[in-house]
Amino acid sequence: MKGVHRLYPLGIRLQLMLWYSAICTVLMLVAGTLFYTRFQTRLASSLDTALQLQAQQIAGDITEERGVLTFHDATADLPGFDLTDRRIHVPPADVNLGILVRVLAGDGTPVRTTPAFDQLQVPQESVRQPLSGLPWQGDVTSGEGQLVRLYSRALTQDNQIIGVVQVGTSLTQMESVLQEVVSELLLIAPVILLVGALVSYWLASRAFLPIDRLIWAARVIKEGDLHQRVPVPKAQDEVRALALTLNDMIDSLERAFQRQRRFVADASHELRTPVAVIRSKAEMALLQLVSPEDYSSLLAMIHQEAERLGHLISDLLTLSRADEGKLQLEREVIRFDHLVQAIAATTEPLATECQVTVQVQADELVMVRGDETRLMQVVLNLLENALLYTNEGGQVQVVVQAREHQAVLIVRDTGIGIAPQQLPQLFERFYRVDPARTFRYTNSSNSGLGLSIVKWIVKAHGGDVKVESQVGQGSTFTVTLPLLMET
Repeated sequence: MKGVHRLYPLGIRLQLMLWYSAICTVLMLVAGTLFYTRFQTRLASSLDTALQLQAQQIAGDITEERGVLTFHDATADLPGFDLTDRRIHVPPADVNLGILVRVLAGDGTPVRTTPAFDQLQVPQESVRQPLSGLPWQGDVTSGEGQLVRLYSRALTQDNQIIGVVQVGTSLTQMESVLQEVVSELLLIAPVILLVGALVSYWLASRAFLPIDRLIWAARVIKEGDLHQRVPVPKAQDEVRALALTLNDMIDSLERAFQRQRRFVADASHELRTPVAVIRSKAEMALLQLVSPEDYSSLLAMIHQEAERLGHLISDLLTLSRADEGKLQLEREVIRFDHLVQAIAATTEPLATECQVTVQVQADELVMVRGDETRLMQVVLNLLENALLYTNEGGQVQVVVQAREHQAVLIVRDTGIGIAPQQLPQLFERFYRVDPARTFRYTNSSNSGLGLSIVKWIVKAHGGDVKVESQVGQGSTFTVTLPLLMET
């Protein structure tokens, strides 16, 4: 039973061997059947031709003289063909050995018959049809049930039918030959199938050697060395394509692990800062300062850092659930232009504090279908980001419009801008354009994950987000979403 469990389910090598053997078996059965049928037909055709030639030869030796059939040359010397000799000297012959010949007169009366012919059960049609001018051939049986092939034709002289000659031969020999052929095929076929199965298994094993090398390399990589790559065969075949695909997958995994390690390091750094601030402020409060104002200030700082820590944890949880596919979006009809106007109104205190002017252009009706809470988060994150990185006296412009079946949100600022080489990493988690740069307003709830969340939400709604920027001249973020057409 253990051996059966090891074999089942079958490996690819065994499956290929079995499939090859099954196909070969079917092909051999079809080829054998065709060969047997063709060979049988050829034997039967050769037998019929021989009977016709023999009947023609006998007919050429018979003539009619004064109403009596006369036999000449070899035909007259056939064993037992003479009725007198047959009664005296020739015993009854076996249909398998004797010569089967019968000659009949024009009225259907037998004139001469070999001894073996008397054992045949001859139908009357075999006599009537030749007398009418048409030859007849068919299978008849002897008294012992043996099959005999019989051919009948008319005897003619001066275009007149003077009698009938019938020639027969036993089919036993032909059946014996056919049985020998079948026996040989049945003996050879299993040997061919066995050899073919072994050869097919060996060829399959040889073909899978490159895959075995891929498996070995994959096991090495599984140990944690993502710098290793599977060997790529030189042959332009499926194994090469598999190796290239595996290497691409390993490249993606390596980049993913690098992003994960960087994400964990950045998250640890971001979490450590508010925790350190809370701890230091709490230690100061434990020194029992005498002034109630000092206690109030320390508690306000602790509350501010705790709130910042809460926002950071919430953003991390959002991205984690999004990566796992567990974050579901609501789908409802939304006036996107009204939503942007409302969010812009809520950022007025921050704009006043930053001394930045906010202009909103959302006069056009723009309808979308999506999660209102998440889309609000997109607009708020982009506006806060624009305000925090725009210098005093600068301007932030927000535009909402419908364009070619798309709802478009444009957030343009006159801030410090972003260098071109830094734009591709802008939406990565915890990415900083300048690591040494901090926000101008420490009471901001920005967690460093805002743009990553914006990108995920927009992609989840079937849209896209792009950024264009020049250092010292500002940045422009463009969000496109599927437009909901009015019905």
